[in-house]
Amino acid sequence: MDVDLKTLKEMIKARNRTSMALYKANDMKGLAKLYTEDCKVMPPGSGTEYGRDGVEKALSGSWSDGVRAFELKTEEVGPMDSDVIYERGTCTTMAEDGSVTDECKYVLIWKKVKGEWFVHTDIFNSSKA
Repeated sequence: MDVDLKTLKEMIKARNRTSMALYKANDMKGLAKLYTEDCKVMPPGSGTEYGRDGVEKALSGSWSDGVRAFELKTEEVGPMDSDVIYERGTCTTMAEDGSVTDECKYVLIWKKVKGEWFVHTDIFNSSKA
């Protein structure tokens, strides 16, 4: 790999901060631009969504369900290929009043496209029974 894991982890944390801010602003179109054009999103309780339109659909659905913010905590970052890395972590979702609506686990596969990293595959699952 041409970038060390510490640098990649910092890049991911910065991108995640941007994702959280865009979601909180209800800017799903802006958030979708952080994904590859041919991405896949696999939210809990529904089928796979494809492409940036799928990102907008999946995340707009959680907004419609009352989720107004989320917090990502990266636990692990590792290489898969020279242009592919994975991230594993936890996510807390919150309602307008700040109350926790869910605790989740997630895996993101990041892909480098034209020198920039984007989310290529996004899968997350509720920790609720």
